[in-house]
Order: sequence, then C-alpha cells, then structure tokens
Amino acid sequence: MPTTKDVQIPSFYRFYFRWLDPAVCLWAVYMDFFTPDVVYNAFVPTTLAPRNPQHDFLLEQIGGALLMLAVLDIFMLRLTNDIKVWKTLQAAVFLYDWVCLYSIYSALRRQDRLRWDAFRLLEDGGSIGITVQAALVRAAFLLDVGLGRAKSAGEKRA
Repeated sequence: MPTTKDVQIPSFYRFYFRWLDPAVCLWAVYMDFFTPDVVYNAFVPTTLAPRNPQHDFLLEQIGGALLMLAVLDIFMLRLTNDIKVWKTLQAAVFLYDWVCLYSIYSALRRQDRLRWDAFRLLEDGGSIGITVQAALVRAAFLLDVGLGRAKSAGEKRA
C-alpha cells in the first residue's frame, strides 16, 4: 500500500468523500428523523404492514450512525491527507455498505419482493443503487484505482 508521502488523493475522491457522501448521509438523516413514513414505506411497504411508531427508535439509531459518518467525512477528512486514515474510514464504511445491501436483500427476500413484478424501481432500486455506487467508489479507492504513486529517483531515470 502506498505511504502518505507517495500518494496524493485525487480530486474525485476528495469531492466524493468530503462533499457528496456526507450530503447523501445528511439527506438520509433528515429522512430518518423527519419523514419516517417515507423511510418505512421504502423498506416495508404499507401494503405489507402499517408503520408502527414504536419502531421509530430504529430509524433514529440509523440516522445517528449516518450523522456520525457525515461528521467524520466532513471534518476528519479535512484534517488529514494521510492515506491510511482515509482508507481506514472508507474500509469501515465499505463494511457498513455491505451490511446495508445484505439487509435490503434480506428484507426483500422475506417480503417476497425479489420478483421483478414486486420490485419497486424508485424505492427498492433507489436504495440499492445509492448503496451499490457508494460501495463501488469505496472499493475503487481501497484498491488504489486512480491513486498515483510519486516516482522514486530510480524510476525517473528508467
């Protein structure tokens, strides 16, 4: 893995992880806290079960986790250019992305909504699409895609 001295984090990743990712997280936090009916319907359609306000604490916990991620993205990634710190954070969030994808799959399977005629493009596709694209960007970053190395003196002569 390249060291901090060897790598300059490309502008795409700087923009994505410092601006776009936290914006998506903050939007989800807003949704979890202020529009729980919409969020519940996205994961458990009202045709299957009505919303139970006694379960709102689950959305509040998810919202809290996403708020923590947004704060880390916004502030921590502006405090350091250390690639090890950036990769550690993105590796942890990459695991969270996979847990979210498994959770969505598991919910759709249990609700018998893996069939195309039961799949809702906006709600189901949106949740999956946002999470998959975030996981792909994180995977690319973790695999050093687009991360150039500074050439050593020996490499420059070759």
